[in-house]
Amino acid sequence: MLKFGMSLGLHPPKEQWELAERVETLGFDSLWAGDHISFHTPLYESLTLLSTYAARTSRITIGTAVYLLALRHPTVAAKITSTLDVLSGGRLILGVGVGGENPEEFEACGVPHNERGARVNEGIEVLRVLWTQNPASFAGRFVKFDGVSIDPKPVQPGGPPIWIGGRSDAALRRAGRLGNGWVSYVVTPERYRQSLETIRAVAAEAGRSMQ
Repeated sequence: MLKFGMSLGLHPPKEQWELAERVETLGFDSLWAGDHISFHTPLYESLTLLSTYAARTSRITIGTAVYLLALRHPTVAAKITSTLDVLSGGRLILGVGVGGENPEEFEACGVPHNERGARVNEGIEVLRVLWTQNPASFAGRFVKFDGVSIDPKPVQPGGPPIWIGGRSDAALRRAGRLGNGWVSYVVTPERYRQSLETIRAVAAEAGRSMQ
């Protein structure tokens, strides 16, 4: 079944919220927000923006396409996304990606540019642990904690679906191993088909099913 979503451009707050309400009224299925800390054009912070959409809508799915998880501490991201899932009534999809086209924002956040893939992989694990375990413990390369609880937990069982963005081989493998879905990026129909085949093959190798 086809579903239709929309990403709104930058508008003054009142106009932004009116557009979000209008998109839901028109029957669209989802509203999406892009994400950067620093970019060549002005951009609202994605989860903050989605929280305002959640407050002014009641049905439409809200999602990030895509959230640069490597630029945030995943424990903090787990708390924010859990809260947003609760406040929206379980309507959040968390699309994540590694970014990288703007190395300056990684430098500004104190994150080595060449660690972004590893940080996203580990960050996804941290999110799911904190969303589902109470208390939770984790020992990774970048994050370690013991007996930590983040409450309230998300409304959606297991937490919001995590969709992996990107078109590189690493992104496709990440989607197959760790994702609940995939966010494609500027690909031809043939490359889209090939990418889905790769994702499904990697998922099968990992004992997972990707539709």
